[in-house]
Amino acid sequence: MLYLPGKTPHNLPFDPFKACVVPRPIGWISTTSSDSSDPKHNLAPFSQFNNLTFDPPYVMFAANQTPTSTRKDTVINVEATGKFVWNLATYDLREAVNITAQQVPHGVDEFALASLAKEFSAHLPGDGTNPVPMVKDSPVKFECVHHSTLRLPGASELGTVDVVIGRVVAVHISDWALTGGRLDVRKTKPIARCGYYEYAVVEETFKMVIPGADGVTLAGLEGSMDKVKVAKVKAKL
Repeated sequence: MLYLPGKTPHNLPFDPFKACVVPRPIGWISTTSSDSSDPKHNLAPFSQFNNLTFDPPYVMFAANQTPTSTRKDTVINVEATGKFVWNLATYDLREAVNITAQQVPHGVDEFALASLAKEFSAHLPGDGTNPVPMVKDSPVKFECVHHSTLRLPGASELGTVDVVIGRVVAVHISDWALTGGRLDVRKTKPIARCGYYEYAVVEETFKMVIPGADGVTLAGLEGSMDKVKVAKVKAKL
């Protein structure tokens, strides 16, 4: 089949584009409003999320507008405070993730709605008076400072999207999630978004090393700048 988005119909009951780019990591983003005297805490999952680079680490999430053509509270909070936290969405927390996806009135605390315990950021601007809430039971959390927002126009109100980019300044990892010095996704069991109402969970992994890859390339794939420097020195010898 062939269709041209926005020009010719696909004649399917569900948009196939929604199920093409899968699985997608979930950006479970927590924020706080800018009013430190009465902060409103917010938590919402975004299925358009990913990392961008690792030196330094950057992440992004894309937030479509609400059905009433307003920007999401998450985006408003990030731009007002300059910070947010990404919480790893796991299989054990899947029901809470789904609850926090609801469209609720402004000011509703999704942590309370989903019965989630909080802990707070300590490495972001203004944390002394108005820290960002984090999902205590999530095994991996990134404290992020806002870098920029790219607003993409849509053909509809829902199609318009804010692409938010943040720089990771602190990484929290539960000790139990490590195996042999590596973060073990078989323990954390992250969930990912597939098409429509479908999700996937990572429970098994397999390993492949690029044939003939040099030391610099392999060190880069491991995300170790110290190893990159050593490999570059060895390559010159």
